[in-house]
Amino acid sequence: MKAISLQKQLILRLLILVTCLWLLGLLLAGVQLNKELNKTFDSALQETAERILPLALVEIFNREDAKLLQQLPALSAHEERLTYQVRNADGEVLLQSHTARQKSFSIPLQKGFDSQDGYRVYTVSAVQDSYFIQVAEPIAKRREAVLNTLLIMAMPLLLLLPLCLLMAVFLVRQVIRPVRQYGTQLAQRGAGDLSPVTHGNLPHELEPMRQAVNQLMWRLQSALEAERHFTANAAHELRTPLATMMAQTQRLEKTLNDEASRLKAGQLVTTLNHLVNLSDKLLQLAKADSSGLLTDTPQDLSQLLSLIADEYQRSGVQNLQLQLPKQAVKACIDADAFSILVKNLIENAIKHGEANSRITVQLSVKGELRVVNACEPLNAEQLKRLHERFFRASMTTPGSGLGLAIVDALVKGMGGQIQLVSPASDSDRGFEAVVQLPVQS
Repeated sequence: MKAISLQKQLILRLLILVTCLWLLGLLLAGVQLNKELNKTFDSALQETAERILPLALVEIFNREDAKLLQQLPALSAHEERLTYQVRNADGEVLLQSHTARQKSFSIPLQKGFDSQDGYRVYTVSAVQDSYFIQVAEPIAKRREAVLNTLLIMAMPLLLLLPLCLLMAVFLVRQVIRPVRQYGTQLAQRGAGDLSPVTHGNLPHELEPMRQAVNQLMWRLQSALEAERHFTANAAHELRTPLATMMAQTQRLEKTLNDEASRLKAGQLVTTLNHLVNLSDKLLQLAKADSSGLLTDTPQDLSQLLSLIADEYQRSGVQNLQLQLPKQAVKACIDADAFSILVKNLIENAIKHGEANSRITVQLSVKGELRVVNACEPLNAEQLKRLHERFFRASMTTPGSGLGLAIVDALVKGMGGQIQLVSPASDSDRGFEAVVQLPVQS
């Protein structure tokens, strides 16, 4: 399942909240604006009716036939938003504006405001309710005015929306920065560094999380130390009695005259040798699981590797081919840990490679260590399980199944990477271990 980005969630929800509040505010403003504009328009409608009525009565009284309908002409062509009609008590139209003929004034002659057929009409009377004037205004024009006003109000807010987005991104990143720094601090730690994390910039709400992580790391460190101490102490305590038993068995083997007894004594020596090697591997595993794999002083890996290869060649391994760069390869890696790593890779190549086949050990300037041996290619399932402790790809080959597990633990503790390949590069056979070590540029 894909992880959800906290930053994206905060920005998205913040923008949705701001947008919803903005729309709600615009809606409330529209309702209030509509109410206020209606009051203003009604006041203007009433003022217009009260101003026109006296002038209209003068016009009616000054003509010869007061009951004759008269339509006042427009001085110039224009859209008449307010139309009016003057009527008598019988409802006869005596005077009207120049476009009033197109409108239907079916409102009863009652004083006050009324709405009908899409018009807002105000009626007022004079001369003891003998004459009435009705002034009408289209309601659509009022709505249009409200919408135009809301649009004018919304335009700056629409322009500010991208700015709100940028500010939201900036502010959320500022808030989340301590969390990112906390995660980076955890990610940059070595595999064996389980010390408490101290980060004073974390928000107060995340402080319980930091304390829980520190408690978890403390419990994990205690469990790992107990396991390492048990492994190291058990292996160390076994070495002395095993060495004593080895010496006594070898002495016994030389004093026996019976061939069957000598054969059994030889098998016992072989078993004791296996136990001694296993105790050495357990000590190396305890070293690999410890946190002292890195040093403050850089070491020349090419020089260390040359000494290790010379040791194997002096012990009779003549098929070892070493390829070193011309310049030094510096890395802050413990010399003993690097020696254990290389020796386990070479021993794995000797045990599982074909007899008298070439074993290539190569170190590059960039800290890439390659150990290649000839053998039948391994399948994907075997390659996947080679990192497991006590796993052996071939049960007929002697060994404890801890060599590559020790190498894997050492590489992770050093902050490097390991890749096991079969068949080897540029070949259809063989096995290749590629270790990328953290070297200094």
